[in-house]
Amino acid sequence: MNPRAQSGGRRVRIANGDTPMPCGKWSGPLLLGVVFQVLFVLSAAAEPITLRFSHFLGPTSFFQRDLVEPWARDLEKRTDGRVLVEVLNASSPLGRAENQSTQVKTGVVDIALGLRGAEGSRFMRSSIIELPFAVADAHSGSRALWSLHQRGVISQEYADFKVLALFVHNPGLVHTKDKRVVTPSDLKGLRLRAPNATVAAMLDTLGAVPRFVAHDAIVGAVQSRQLDGVVTNWGTPIEGFNEALPRHTAVPFYASAFFMVMNRQRYEELPPDIRQAIDGISGSGLVGRFGPLWDQWDKPYLDGASAPGQEVIRPDAEVLKAWKDGLKPAADRLIEDLRSRGFLDARDVYNQLVKAPSAP
Repeated sequence: MNPRAQSGGRRVRIANGDTPMPCGKWSGPLLLGVVFQVLFVLSAAAEPITLRFSHFLGPTSFFQRDLVEPWARDLEKRTDGRVLVEVLNASSPLGRAENQSTQVKTGVVDIALGLRGAEGSRFMRSSIIELPFAVADAHSGSRALWSLHQRGVISQEYADFKVLALFVHNPGLVHTKDKRVVTPSDLKGLRLRAPNATVAAMLDTLGAVPRFVAHDAIVGAVQSRQLDGVVTNWGTPIEGFNEALPRHTAVPFYASAFFMVMNRQRYEELPPDIRQAIDGISGSGLVGRFGPLWDQWDKPYLDGASAPGQEVIRPDAEVLKAWKDGLKPAADRLIEDLRSRGFLDARDVYNQLVKAPSAP
């Protein structure tokens, strides 16, 4: 039994007897007991269903402000207050990035928004979207990832969940403190912070030195010259990011995949109209919102990159081809690793992503 199934959303059903009771027996303690039982049933029926929704960013983050809280309030409105959503973020013990899907699967929370790369090998097939040049932007990339799920290419790894949305950010690019990076050879010897093992493998292929540094320690590591730069997307909530890293090379290095999932048993136990309300604000409609949201989240950093002392380097078609060729060995190794773990058509799927009209 899902431990959350016993929460405030549980409905109590009382069956009526077929044999009428003589009026004379409806008196005294028996009558009082029946009254209390009816009041208990009415109280249980009126009690709202509480859904716990966790994510791994902070209480003032763009995820909470622009995504989680609006989604929660919309669900509460659509259900006329019969559903309440409790939001748990990184300030909670349930806000650790690596625990989000496990918490949903075990019923500790009902819904979670998580980062695929923090989940180890759980969503291995979904990592195909994170390979170089598979994503041009968050809008088309999120739709491509959702399509892979809808077509059954990656759906088996989400069998334990009700999938509410899958999405990616706008492509991650190279940001450096001093050196101008134009071609792949310019990365040689640079100490660059990698967001995950996939990107680390790409950097290693190009002769860079990948480093894993905590998100909140990046600027300090750059200022102390422990890092020469970082590979990440524009919309990165790091204070002082542009000032510390004024050179930006707009090559679509990678894109991180995210998920928003619900405990399947919890979903199926909900009344049909509440399931319908959840479906109405999830799925393809929700996936379609991520392009505009990431553009909105990127804007302050893009605007900052146009300030004096900043430079955005945009490689032309010939140079982009050099990047594709340079990253191909890393992509090939990662694809072969996916195939060795059972994703036998990984190469075909990746080729389709790269050749799609939306790909760079």
